[in-house]
Amino acid sequence: MKTTIERAKGTIRFAPKEPLVELEKDKKKESLLMLHFTYGSMRFKYSTGFKICFENWDSEKQRIRNKAGILDRDYINNFLSDIENEVNKECSRLISEQIPVTKEALKDRLDVFTNKTSVSNVEVREISFFEYAEIFLNEKEPIISIITLRSYKQTLSKLRSFESEKNIDLNFDSFDQAFFNSFKHYLEVQDYKKNTIRKHVKNLRVILNSATNDGINSNLKFKNRDFSISSEITTEIYLNKQEIEKIKNLDLSKYQDLDRARDIFLIGLSTGQRISDYNGLTKENLVNINKHEYFRIKQKKTGKVVNCYIEPHIREMMNSKYGGEPPKKMTEQYINNYLKQIGQMAEINEPVICISTKGGKEFKETQPKYELIKTHTARRSFCTNKFKEGKRVEDIMVFSGHSTTKEFYKYIRITEEERVSNIVNEGFYN
Repeated sequence: MKTTIERAKGTIRFAPKEPLVELEKDKKKESLLMLHFTYGSMRFKYSTGFKICFENWDSEKQRIRNKAGILDRDYINNFLSDIENEVNKECSRLISEQIPVTKEALKDRLDVFTNKTSVSNVEVREISFFEYAEIFLNEKEPIISIITLRSYKQTLSKLRSFESEKNIDLNFDSFDQAFFNSFKHYLEVQDYKKNTIRKHVKNLRVILNSATNDGINSNLKFKNRDFSISSEITTEIYLNKQEIEKIKNLDLSKYQDLDRARDIFLIGLSTGQRISDYNGLTKENLVNINKHEYFRIKQKKTGKVVNCYIEPHIREMMNSKYGGEPPKKMTEQYINNYLKQIGQMAEINEPVICISTKGGKEFKETQPKYELIKTHTARRSFCTNKFKEGKRVEDIMVFSGHSTTKEFYKYIRITEEERVSNIVNEGFYN
């Protein structure tokens, strides 16, 4: 039975070049001993230069057996340990320096280690921007949210499309002010909103900053203050208590999908969580703390665990419709479409003036409020209504996840008069 030596980033094993079942037929027949290294989908083989036979090889320990008469046993086994360590060190170095782990890179390192070649003969190849970007995403994937990962991938897709349309090769030296102006115009022509363009530029700067810190990039022109786009305050609504009651009391018994979408939305309104956290809750999320029932949620974006009180109307809804459990998950796009229908049926018709920059031009239009209702409206409504009730901002932020009060105040939708009044009521002048 073969065993493997597990590593954080790869797997190493030593085995004869010929199958053991063949060598077992002639236990004194010698076969070249090979190093096998697996890293993801990559398979790398390398000759150790030593030959072994079946009767002298311990396939469990992957070393020469401790037998009398094998004079060079310790020397060979020590060499195998050394070459194993060399592979792991080189792999770790490549990963830490954001360089792809390739067969060529490992072979070059081991050739130097075994004196098959000198360091001066090893070719050093510069890593390209897109190669680095892929490594960056692979490293970040375990620690960032799916939404953030998707955002980075979208940015890289736009950059590849830009590269193809302009018939250029983007490299680290490409990112200067001329590139920025051209890329910005390219996205504007496609009618992207200002905040969407800002998102792609911001994502690019994050990748370039990482490459700079890793010593891969030396072009710092992207740090220029003109290589950025200011954010635009978008027209986002919140639902007041009266509007929420209209939605809650709406009879949707004849419309099963609308009914479930509304119930999922009510959980969002009650907990203040993001759609990724309040859509798809199960009985596993239900906990009791000091005789009260809560949704225990690990926020996908922050990793923070929050306990959200289950209000009586939410418990009643789950009992009467879903066997005591939360409603089953629904595709976010469907929920957004259904919410607009629900808002219209609830006669949430207040006209809202919407101002946005699209394709580099400012647009102003008036829409009925129900057209602006979406899954994120639940979270914004929770924060805004709790604030207007006089709840402490720090307490609301426990659930919302905002890191600073500055960001919180930018997030909620209240008038300046309401904000000032709330600050005074909290005891600012006491």
